[in-house]
Amino acid sequence: MNNTTSALTGKLAVWRLIAGIGVLGSLIAVLLALSPIYLDNYRLNRYVHELAASSGTSDETLRAEIVARAHQLDLPLQPGDVHVTHDGGKLHIDTKYAVRRDLALYSVDLHFHPQASAR
Repeated sequence: MNNTTSALTGKLAVWRLIAGIGVLGSLIAVLLALSPIYLDNYRLNRYVHELAASSGTSDETLRAEIVARAHQLDLPLQPGDVHVTHDGGKLHIDTKYAVRRDLALYSVDLHFHPQASAR
């Protein structure tokens, strides 16, 4: 193996390392940008489950409480996105909303569907 081949192999290894670090850094940046939205959705989902378990209020009150909590979490949930039904005496709360997040080179729509049921 001559010096030219050895130097070329060394340069390729450095570029591969730099590219790998760049890809890993990009993935971490995307994770950090999107994780707060997923965390807020988790909090809303837990709240919907708590309301369903302790429901003794009207459907409109449930809907208003869920929308108010979503707005506290900065989630774009509207009253029309919350559906409260009673099927055979069983309460079912179903919500559906989307959050748009603009990243540096790409925009992504994250769709969420928190729901809960109670007897």
